[in-house]
Amino acid sequence: MSLAESNIQNTFSISPFNEYYLPSVNRRMFESIDSKTQYNKKFKSDFAKEDMLQIIVGMDSGLLVNYLLEQGIPDGSIFIFIELNSVLSLLNIDIPKELIDKLYIYSWEEFQNNFSSTSNSIYILKNNFKHHRSLAATSSHLPEYSLLNTQVVKILEAEHLEQIRNSSQTKHFQQQFKNVSENMLPASLLANKFTDKTCLVIAGGPSLDDSIDWIRNNRQNLFIIAVSRIAGKLAREGITPHIIVSVDPYDFSFEVNRDMMALAGNCLFVNSYHVSSRLLGQWQGKSLFMDCKYPWQLENTHNINTLAPTVTNSSVHLATKMGFSRIILTGVDLCFTDDGFTHTKGSVESNIGPNLGIMGEWIDTYGGKRAETVSQLRIAMEALAEEASNNPQIEFINLSLNAAKIEGISYKNKKQLSLTPSECSPVQLLSQIPSLSLEERRQENLNSQKEFNRLIDTLTDIINLSDNASDLSKQLQNPLESPNEIQQKIDRIDKIDKKINQENSNVATLIKAYGFSEFAVFLTTKNTDDWDANHIHLMTINYYQAFKTVATQLLELARDTQIRLSHRLDELSPNANLQELAEFWREEQQHGRINIWLENHSGKETYQNLPSSSQLIKENGSLIKTISDEYAEQLAITPKEYIDTVKESASMENVFEKIVVLIRDNDHHGLLKMTRNLKTLAENDDEAKRLYHLTYCHQLQLEQKDSEALQTLLALDETLQSEVELKQISLLALKTNNIDVAEFALAQLSSYSDEYIPQHAHILKLQGKFQESVTAYLDYLDKYSEDVTTWLKLGLFMIEVNELESAKTAFQHALQTDPNNQVAQEYLAQL
Repeated sequence: MSLAESNIQNTFSISPFNEYYLPSVNRRMFESIDSKTQYNKKFKSDFAKEDMLQIIVGMDSGLLVNYLLEQGIPDGSIFIFIELNSVLSLLNIDIPKELIDKLYIYSWEEFQNNFSSTSNSIYILKNNFKHHRSLAATSSHLPEYSLLNTQVVKILEAEHLEQIRNSSQTKHFQQQFKNVSENMLPASLLANKFTDKTCLVIAGGPSLDDSIDWIRNNRQNLFIIAVSRIAGKLAREGITPHIIVSVDPYDFSFEVNRDMMALAGNCLFVNSYHVSSRLLGQWQGKSLFMDCKYPWQLENTHNINTLAPTVTNSSVHLATKMGFSRIILTGVDLCFTDDGFTHTKGSVESNIGPNLGIMGEWIDTYGGKRAETVSQLRIAMEALAEEASNNPQIEFINLSLNAAKIEGISYKNKKQLSLTPSECSPVQLLSQIPSLSLEERRQENLNSQKEFNRLIDTLTDIINLSDNASDLSKQLQNPLESPNEIQQKIDRIDKIDKKINQENSNVATLIKAYGFSEFAVFLTTKNTDDWDANHIHLMTINYYQAFKTVATQLLELARDTQIRLSHRLDELSPNANLQELAEFWREEQQHGRINIWLENHSGKETYQNLPSSSQLIKENGSLIKTISDEYAEQLAITPKEYIDTVKESASMENVFEKIVVLIRDNDHHGLLKMTRNLKTLAENDDEAKRLYHLTYCHQLQLEQKDSEALQTLLALDETLQSEVELKQISLLALKTNNIDVAEFALAQLSSYSDEYIPQHAHILKLQGKFQESVTAYLDYLDKYSEDVTTWLKLGLFMIEVNELESAKTAFQHALQTDPNNQVAQEYLAQL
């Protein structure tokens, strides 16, 4: 079973705006509003961005490419169009010579073969890419576009994940630089402190809601590690975690996790070195960092590591290093629920509603059911299985039957668990963590300043050395150089290289890791034996230029860090200008540091011979209130960027594409789930209602219930019936011998596209409406006189009704377009 195949015809129309387009692709999209006006609204701002990889599914009969050529391709950007083979064969688009490395038009097969190139990978790595659908691909009348788009999205997702896994993740390093002033105590302080104890790791999956009462009732008997996004939810339920864990480096992480900020006096914060600086920088309580404090300490054997890919993996890893002999998981589902939810109630994702548009893969749950998951969660599952395998002495338990089944982790009912008092409350845990005095924090930041002074000196040296090596490499191309002179320069380059990569190995490794995208250009499948001297010279020059470029970027980060460290030192001094501090906090969106400053200057600690704390605070009362109010606003801001991302993946466009894939694959289980979930959404959403009827129809078809499938579509309000539903109605009506219904559907379809008129004419003939049928045929052929097949059908029809002269005329018209058509020749001979 499949959606009805589309008929892409080699017939162009001209819009009132003198634009040529394929009606079978774009229907009547350009009849009332010209393409440029529509494209300006949908694409103009995105297409104008520099240094972007833009991937577009569909070309709108070539009009979208023409629009791009008229607008011009921005500097550093690449545009890739992927089009259906049946459409590509009808178009002839000439790419200007100056754009051959900036504009590509591919079929699906060509896109598969050419996309994973080094240049494209750099855009993916930097997250400088965006995926679009053309107007035709956005509408739902051609299922082929939905299938094509799904395939393209999968390629992009896989490439993005691969690049993230294989790179240093620049964003992580940037946050590490910003967090140096806060990362003072290592998480290794917790190592092996809880041997033979039980730990509960709580994540944000839907199954948390099933365990919340049990957690509340047993909180005195549990040592709780919670991921940051659900800490606030737990607190509202009267549950205080011992430890809150966060690893996400992105800015919106603060908005998503902001509820944890109220728990600063009650919980220990364990963060990755690359956690969002807005989150860590405004945390008022005690914190411990995982991995390395300084970015050039790339190998760390003493501290507890952050374990990819999710905060749950890091939380479980932390628990293993703390020595727990039993680790219980709840909210660690790593898959979708039956009704399409991925997160616990009250979360951003849950409030938006079920996400039915993500194309996932099926996995088994502990309850023996099949559930969907996505690539990143699949990787998280594999990492958890490896964690369990590496720690056979630890018992790993998941409390949810609906969670993804993971090797090495068993399911147990909560009632089966025997718990004993944890002997360590959150307050007691905090008391075990050192409280750094103002002087100790001051000294730590002074030490960091010295470390970064050394880094700045080293980076400056590397920049100068890279310049020298690059200049020498350019001189090697001089044909007048003697062999002796060439050798001397090669020797000097080797010495420089040793200074960079051996004498400063840690910083050189940092440069290569941070600048993975710049150094990726040196990764090639080309056989080194085929390299000529010019190629080697160019590679050498580019290599040292990459060193200089990345070292310069890191130098800027290092200097920013020095500025931040200076401000942190000022925060500890009553003599500092609070107005200057406040402006810096505003720049970094860390208004909450006002509370840390107040704590520094109103606590028990004081410096001798300095103004009293109360006087200092009194003098700055107005500014303190202003900054505090701004922080309160920050705590209330809706995470719009994150919400928009979630909404986009849950859009009904994506849901439709997923339905098309399920239909193509005859996936009865998937259609059954989609039908059930859409039925609920259909009560308040017309688009969901339309898709519910479409999905239920195809589910019934797989169950061999064609009549019920037809009635399901007919039950959909006519105002909601799109071209897709009407096509299916016509097919099912013919299959079940409901000619009148088929005629109605085809009459409606003819208003969408002329391509349906011959089918409508044929149905009218079957109903005995001969004159109406002939009129429909002639109206169609008056516009599409080169349609040989329809002329033949009209000719045969005329023979049936004994209109032999009309039949001759029809066959003659067929021969005008196709002189060698044997059918027309044979019938004319007979007539």
